[in-house]
Amino acid sequence: MNKKQLSEHIGNMDDRLVQQAEQIPFYAALHRQKRIRHLLTAAAVFTLMVSSFSIGALAFAREIVVEVPAAQESVTLEDIGLTLSLPEDWKGCYEVIEDTFVPYNSPMWEFCVKPIYDAQTPADESGELFYRGTLFYLFQYTDASMSAEEFEQSGIAGIGRYLFSTEHATYVIMYATDVQYDPSNKDQERLYQKMMSEIGEIRFTVNNILENHTDGATFDD
Repeated sequence: MNKKQLSEHIGNMDDRLVQQAEQIPFYAALHRQKRIRHLLTAAAVFTLMVSSFSIGALAFAREIVVEVPAAQESVTLEDIGLTLSLPEDWKGCYEVIEDTFVPYNSPMWEFCVKPIYDAQTPADESGELFYRGTLFYLFQYTDASMSAEEFEQSGIAGIGRYLFSTEHATYVIMYATDVQYDPSNKDQERLYQKMMSEIGEIRFTVNNILENHTDGATFDD
């Protein structure tokens, strides 16, 4: 799925999604309960760390700090407070293209295979389009808070995945569904297929989770 197809697909969302978003319950009480549970967990983790002299994850009231190996490749999307811990062998092999998701005038990030994107190999005879090596897009799907269950009822659940939501937005990852590399270039094909197969190794960390978000701080793809 290229950027044009993505825009058209999202643009075809029906009124059902809007109605679902308007009926989402108030989560303030749930937020307070989660904040208490997180603080108790943080205290227990800190005590264990002090007693064993090990380095671990420290949880504070306003920030989650997750231990990441020194060699771990990571990208932080500051606008939404999301960090992606990538496979180690992705270093130097990916490109992050920031764009705008027009429906909400919000940031959208396109993760591409760098050697394919840099090659600018034409994808059509006009040369106006080229193989971008797109692995996935990450963007704000709606301007309302949705649960994972509600997202599963949406039109893109089959090609996208729910990440997290805030009080006023829901963020998702959508995978590329069309050919993103030059089929005649075997090196591009091998690299793209390898990186696509490793997307499941990506780990996501949402910063300031206790104050701003409704879901867990870290989760697996």
